[in-house]
Amino acid sequence: MLAAMRSLAFAVVVAVAATASAEPVDTTEAGRIFLQGRELVKLGRFDEACALFARSYELDPALGTAVNLADCLERQGHLQRAWALFDVVARNSQSVQSRARLARQRADALQARLAIVVITLHDPATPGLSVRIGERQMTPAPEIRDLIEPSDVELVATVPGRSTFRTMLHAVAGATVSADIPAFAPLHDEPAATSRRRSRVYLAGAIGGAGAIGLGTALGLAISARRIYASAFDHDCMHVTAGAVCTGNGRATIDRAGARADLATGFTIAGGLLVAAGAVVYVTAPRDAVQIAPIATSRALGLGVAGRF
Repeated sequence: MLAAMRSLAFAVVVAVAATASAEPVDTTEAGRIFLQGRELVKLGRFDEACALFARSYELDPALGTAVNLADCLERQGHLQRAWALFDVVARNSQSVQSRARLARQRADALQARLAIVVITLHDPATPGLSVRIGERQMTPAPEIRDLIEPSDVELVATVPGRSTFRTMLHAVAGATVSADIPAFAPLHDEPAATSRRRSRVYLAGAIGGAGAIGLGTALGLAISARRIYASAFDHDCMHVTAGAVCTGNGRATIDRAGARADLATGFTIAGGLLVAAGAVVYVTAPRDAVQIAPIATSRALGLGVAGRF
């Protein structure tokens, strides 16, 4: 394959590549992009060259392109991705031993700068299980072993409908960091939605409302009784040490105020009892399961609510 014979772009790689003049011309789109990347390397425009190598490798994953892209990634600080590409080249370049040796040397050098992560999954066959280390999605297995860049990276395992497992891994170059992901608890049926029986709620509201009206009436009567009592001392009554002395209609006015106060007391007691009874009826109202289901007809869409009200 012509793309597999591309020369290596960087100075550290070019020693094992054929000279440009000896290469057949690769006229594919991937080949043209690769050659553009090489020209940018000669001009020292490495970031632009790396972007072209990545595009070329996406179109045609040739091993020669992989070496150049891996060198790019290492220069940019993406050590794990660079190691992975060098490792791929080393394992698949049996026909080009010089390239295989160089790729293995570069991969081994990078491995010493990476951390080893070992993840133990106690139930890797759980349906829907997803495991992510940092931004990389991992394939669930009883043991996941990989290389990661030295840093604090989050390990996340999720199963739809169950709680998420999260932990932070502190990765150090040359060291091994381990984590266990326990088996996820089985799903439990969600408890049915419940609602207090509507008839009892209405009854409680009516009783409580009557009690509130009674208390309001009691307050009005109490205020009225106080005013009537005070009016008796404006004309016919006066306060003395023994109590009150009244002439004319004063005593009748005081008696009328007392009767109204007694009536206010009665309404207060009755209203308080009714409010308390309403609260008891509401709290003791039985709960009924409420079922909600979609309803679809040729003319309408909606939700149906079924229960005892």
